[in-house]
Amino acid sequence: MSFQFLLPTFAACLLAACASGTVSNIPQTKSEKQMLGLMEKFDRWDYNGNGLLNTKEIDDGINSLKGTSRTVSYTAADVVKYYDKNGDKSVSLHEAQAGYGRAATQR
Repeated sequence: MSFQFLLPTFAACLLAACASGTVSNIPQTKSEKQMLGLMEKFDRWDYNGNGLLNTKEIDDGINSLKGTSRTVSYTAADVVKYYDKNGDKSVSLHEAQAGYGRAATQR
């Protein structure tokens, strides 16, 4: 898939942000930075692009962390059990964000 049609739009937005002297969408707080990381990971692990993470995609994502400095103490089933609130056995970005918020208040 070619994203060449997005380049002019992206360039215009970047120029507008630079011209104003500020970029308002840069995460400032630790929580905002962690949420951005969650969204990036969610997008990277959503292999079929349907906007949901199923157990296999989560398991593949966890396995991709092996051999890195990240240690993982949870399974894909643990992730789905914690985040899936509508019972469809997958995790939407909305569910992931809500679960992240719950986790932050439980610390």
